[in-house]
Amino acid sequence: MNEKILCNASPVIFLSKIERLHLLSDLFSEVLIPDGVWNEVNQRPDDAAIIFNELRASSNLTVFTVKNRTAVMAMIGRLHLGEVEVIVGAGELGIPNVILDDGYARSKAKQMGLNVTGTLGILIAGHKKCLIDDLSSDLEKLIDIGFRISNSIVQQIKNM
Repeated sequence: MNEKILCNASPVIFLSKIERLHLLSDLFSEVLIPDGVWNEVNQRPDDAAIIFNELRASSNLTVFTVKNRTAVMAMIGRLHLGEVEVIVGAGELGIPNVILDDGYARSKAKQMGLNVTGTLGILIAGHKKCLIDDLSSDLEKLIDIGFRISNSIVQQIKNM
């Protein structure tokens, strides 16, 4: 793909836990991560930060600073710092594509005119590009590690 995308922490964490973090660099020309997301991932006690650092060292990942701190601070509340920085950063950089999992963050990003996908969307895109053979297996792994998803969506994906 020749698209750039901004990514929040939860997709990075979930993709790393099921060993699919490589999909970000496989599917996008550049993956941009705001400082707030980078810090959140690197403060985790599990191995997500290690994998994320490996990805950064070997791929098209860029960590950046969101400049409009006033906008960031105004949006924090129901949204977390990383989610806000993804949304504000997308506007600053003129990149319309974001990866967010939280429903409220996704809704807010869409209100701001952004194209939103999430962890599941990345897995589906990877499957469509033949980067994943068994999408159902990855879906089960996500559920096993605590990814919340409705049974109806699980069935829709399994029927793809």
